[in-house]
Amino acid sequence: MKYPECVRCGKLSPKWSFIGNTLASLFKVFVGAFTGSKGLLADGVHSAADAVSSLFIFSALKVAEKPGDERHPFGYGKVEYISTLFAGIFLFIGATVIFIDALDAFKHGDHSLPDNAAIFATILSLIFSYLMYDSNKCAGTELGSPALVADAYESKADSISSAAVLIGLIGTKMGFVYADTIAAVVVALLIYRMSIEMFFQGIHGLIDMSVDKDTIDEIVNISLTVQGVEGVRSIKTRRMGQKNWVDLKIDISKKKSMLDTHMISEKVKESILTKIAEIGGISVSTFPVGKWGVEF
Repeated sequence: MKYPECVRCGKLSPKWSFIGNTLASLFKVFVGAFTGSKGLLADGVHSAADAVSSLFIFSALKVAEKPGDERHPFGYGKVEYISTLFAGIFLFIGATVIFIDALDAFKHGDHSLPDNAAIFATILSLIFSYLMYDSNKCAGTELGSPALVADAYESKADSISSAAVLIGLIGTKMGFVYADTIAAVVVALLIYRMSIEMFFQGIHGLIDMSVDKDTIDEIVNISLTVQGVEGVRSIKTRRMGQKNWVDLKIDISKKKSMLDTHMISEKVKESILTKIAEIGGISVSTFPVGKWGVEF
């Protein structure tokens, strides 16, 4: 984490996302209905799905903050992956509603020309959704929060869909009467893709996905700098929301006393927890070796 303000921003982002997506949804649906823009109406449905997802993510982050207890010694961080999974489901449902409505428009030959106000409203929506994406992406990346990153990508999907709607609206003004409806289909397909990606991100997190290779290398390097550590025999990691957990096995000379061995393992723990903020817990086991790392 680069800045202390990231924590405060991370707490506020999901709340503002819910409020922002709710207002954006009402605005898009109202203007879309008033101007006759199916693309903007579809974008409004997308924002409504985003609002529901943001509310769920906000609730999940509250639960994830709870410390570990007797029944949940690793804490509640994985709730963030559940929220990511449900956010993907909500987006998928929203995309389906948009897609069905667009197909219905093609079927009944609905090619009414949207009012010019729809273009102005879409530009405002595009700017707003991109600003939300930028804010949530920053907070989610700095805090290592999968839920906030998921919320950010929902806003990114919203900005992409707004751009597609804008292109469609411009197309209708140039004489392509179905451009707005085609834009709605494009929006649906883009949301489908992003919802599936988010769904699988949630699944991977729930089945103990490992941390990235750079973090693993950093853990190994820190361990090897501790005096008395002869080598790192194995390392297993798991992502638990904003915090990661590590199971580490290190080599220590068989000539070391039990007390020295214990002190070395505790020093390894302390060094890793001090230098890597994203580590929430670590267990260190030792393996006795002889001279030049020969197993005992």
